[in-house]
Amino acid sequence: MAFLFAGLAMDIFGQLHITGEPFAASRNPAEKVVFVNPVKEVPGYPVQGADDKFPLYAGFVAGFPAGQEKSGAWILTDKRKSVWMLGITVNGAKALNIYFEKLNLTIAQQLFIYDPSITTVLGAFTSLNNDDNFATELIPGDSLVIEFDSPEYLSVLPFVISGVGVSVLDVNAGNRGFGDAGFCEVKVNCPEGNAWQNEKRGVARVLVREGSSLFWCTGSLINNTRLDGMPYFLTADHCGKNATEKDYSDWVFYFNFESKDCEMPLVEPQHQSLSGSILVAQSGQGTSTGSDFKLLLLNDEVPKNYHPYYNGWNRTGEISASGVGIHHPEGDLKMISTYESSTVSTRYNDPSADPQGGYWKVTWAKTQSGHGVTEGGSSGSPLFDPSGYIIGQLSGGRASCSSVSQPDYYGKFSKSWNTNGSDSSFRLQPWLDPTGSGVQTLRGIDLDSSFILADFTADFVEISVDGRVQFNNNSSGNFSSSRWYFPGGDPETSEMTDPMPVTYKNTGEYDVKLVIKSANKTDSLIRKNYIRVLPSLTPNPSTGNFKIVFGNKIPDDLVIKVNDMNGREINFFLSKVSESAVNLNLSTQAPGVYFVRMMAGGKAKVLKAMVAK
Repeated sequence: MAFLFAGLAMDIFGQLHITGEPFAASRNPAEKVVFVNPVKEVPGYPVQGADDKFPLYAGFVAGFPAGQEKSGAWILTDKRKSVWMLGITVNGAKALNIYFEKLNLTIAQQLFIYDPSITTVLGAFTSLNNDDNFATELIPGDSLVIEFDSPEYLSVLPFVISGVGVSVLDVNAGNRGFGDAGFCEVKVNCPEGNAWQNEKRGVARVLVREGSSLFWCTGSLINNTRLDGMPYFLTADHCGKNATEKDYSDWVFYFNFESKDCEMPLVEPQHQSLSGSILVAQSGQGTSTGSDFKLLLLNDEVPKNYHPYYNGWNRTGEISASGVGIHHPEGDLKMISTYESSTVSTRYNDPSADPQGGYWKVTWAKTQSGHGVTEGGSSGSPLFDPSGYIIGQLSGGRASCSSVSQPDYYGKFSKSWNTNGSDSSFRLQPWLDPTGSGVQTLRGIDLDSSFILADFTADFVEISVDGRVQFNNNSSGNFSSSRWYFPGGDPETSEMTDPMPVTYKNTGEYDVKLVIKSANKTDSLIRKNYIRVLPSLTPNPSTGNFKIVFGNKIPDDLVIKVNDMNGREINFFLSKVSESAVNLNLSTQAPGVYFVRMMAGGKAKVLKAMVAK
């Protein structure tokens, strides 16, 4: 079979490689390349046990018959260089990739993989990529070409083609990959992602291999207390639950696979990828008792030109008032989903609260650009608290674009830390705190010295009227100045590196912005609705008479309800004290704890009142 190499612009995709151009990109007239089809039978959907969770099925790996590489053709170029080429085609495939074994290139040899039109090119792969196992990322389409450039003809190739990965077109479930996420999803560079530009750079799409099956999952680079950029990667245990050591070495990690803005690109955007990992620790035990985490160590350090960010973490187990999830639904571009109501401690797939549960229940909110949820392919993706710290990884749930109000469940980082088992292979602690520091939280880092990264936290993100917040500047890099903006706070601005405490006198939700500068760079971070100021309830405890102070004018649509510890709605007396305060009388109720629910402007706030007599 012959095909023509057209003189088109190439997208040199960023799998770990050196700069190079395949021989086929510049030759004329066209050469003939033999195509082979290694797929004799399409396997069925993999069968798993009843307690297992399914990641998103992406396709399968077809074995490459021994000796079929002899169909490849050797070409002697004008520059006295020898080039070996072999085409592979699988009818009906959405995309293909190649799995190599015993890759052993010399410093003078190069390897390329590309589609017949040479629009997408992977490589040049060189001796830097030598390994017992090496996998390429997927190339769109049902055909690809392997090109091996060498100073001389070789009777034996310095690699073995062990398999061909086939991304499938599923007529029942729809496509899975670029362009296939649900209509409600929010792209990570929409306005909702403005405050999460650091954290997103740690999140990657993962092409999971488990035997002859391929799946899509998501995960994140994660920091450790040595702050050394060790390429640890957190995802879900059910992603490749039965994967072998060889399977892990064939996993492919896609970084920066995202739209440049809030629009869906017409063609798959450029990105970078790495091949291979080893399993470090996993929760095991299934979702009934385990926290469904998996910690990998990537085979290669993440190159600086990938602009990686090693995300921070929070192992306190404290409830998070708000935050986001960043993920690759349906194996598509990177998306962001927002939660504005507090996480709930629970057991997996159980909506009822359980303080001892190993999962966070999360319900997603409608935002400016959509109503981001999660889908298949989002498994393993990180859940972030308001400070940008990972507090869990996605196990599963019922949320979808057709069921946006249904919850999702994330394995708790705090449980994964040291309670899945006593051995280091079941805990995060030995790997992420190798210094034995005992810290409860750890910020994310960027190791590229040319970058400055604005970052901050607050000692409290939810306070009462007239409460004070201490902000901490956790920015990275050699920045020389800082400027803070606290709209609604007192003071409203500060140029101190770590500002004085800020007082908030009115109820509401307030943004915080930090701008840092170095000699030649500026970076900023905005955390939207970061500080929540609730009405104050005083005195508390009391004999039954409480004053609720809003700071600003009492909302016109204010509705107040009071429930006891058993959830029963109780009677109370309410009277206006001033334009900004009301008196709540619970003096007829028995001593105990009561929940005061205030609703206004479509939002609800709950305060705890204690009656003591």
